[in-house]
Amino acid sequence: MVTAVAAAGLLATAGPASAAAASPSEVCGSGYRVIDSEDLGPAVIYLTYNSGNGYNCVTTILDKALSGSMWMGASIQKSGGSQIDDFGGYTKFAGPVYVSAPNTCIKWGGGYQDYVWKSGWEHCG
Repeated sequence: MVTAVAAAGLLATAGPASAAAASPSEVCGSGYRVIDSEDLGPAVIYLTYNSGNGYNCVTTILDKALSGSMWMGASIQKSGGSQIDDFGGYTKFAGPVYVSAPNTCIKWGGGYQDYVWKSGWEHCG
């Protein structure tokens, strides 16, 4: 499910693409592996998990870094908890956002430019 949202005032001018953007493990940290993703075209939302500490991490990463910032974001929420967001103007990635959610479901998502995507309750292990 992709929902268009107004990002008026939050979108900055983007310059030409430069060096490649980061990887999910660089953004979330050592020990995090990708367990799910959602492709938004020029950006991908990654859900990662670290079995060593039990935390999930979400980041939205551009395919190529920009010289100017674009509106993008990452979010995560565990069942019964508050949503944790990081939305704003970024040149490489949004996030990381983390939650410890053992034996409970999570919703995760993010956005790029005028689109926001969010999962249903899933990854309930």
